Amino acid sequence: MNAIARLAISICLLSVVAPSLANAQTIPETSFEVVSIHPSGPETRRWGYKESSDRVALTGANARTLVADAYGKDLPNVLGGPAWINSEKYDVTATFGESVATKLALLSPKDRMDQIFLMLRSAMKERFGLTVHHEMREAPVYELVLAKGGPKFGPAPPPANEVEAREVGARYNGHLWTVSREPMSFLALQLSRIPEVGRNVIDRTGLKGDYRFNFDWSSTPDPDMSIFTAVTEQLGLTLKPTKSPIDFLVIDEIEHPSEN
Repeated sequence: MNAIARLAISICLLSVVAPSLANAQTIPETSFEVVSIHPSGPETRRWGYKESSDRVALTGANARTLVADAYGKDLPNVLGGPAWINSEKYDVTATFGESVATKLALLSPKDRMDQIFLMLRSAMKERFGLTVHHEMREAPVYELVLAKGGPKFGPAPPPANEVEAREVGARYNGHLWTVSREPMSFLALQLSRIPEVGRNVIDRTGLKGDYRFNFDWSSTPDPDMSIFTAVTEQLGLTLKPTKSPIDFLVIDEIEHPSEN
């Protein structure tokens, strides 16, 4: 799965949950009721995700992707592990118990995804024998900062009602990002997933709260419009190269998944 494909799915899934896992509103139960894992068939070419009230289904996911999702990390920030965790793909179906499904339904979209990823973390430890540790390493990064003239967008208005508060805060259709209510950390995270950026992006804008904006840029952009130019011209922001300590997740042990 290429990075742009993962980018598109990540936005649809609100993979922005990555920075918020530690602060998520969680529920006591942190395990799925049943987890079914099978090798993906040859017809499965792309990573996919579907969710219903009582289950989630991931298709075409290699083990490194599952680890990255479970710990809220981008793939380049997950280190170690044998070669098969990149080459072998799996279909995973995980069902919720009735009480967990009821409680998940009460959470906001972000907190719901946070909780599902925490439950995936537990499943990875149980079924893949996963053990990991964190390492801080200095690495090249970009700081997302204000360009001259300041931002070309404004704060998102507060939700008008409970339904609006639970709506997805960002959508991506292959080239246009329509962001209705997300913080700048969301933008930084998504920019870090673009191959042309190639580094972690850290929010240094100083802009607090949620914002609303559109950003039009795709995997096949105008050759005269780099991602760096687009960020400045459309958003009034800029990417400043520097170095910073990054929290890497290092895989210590991982095995082929246990049988269902």
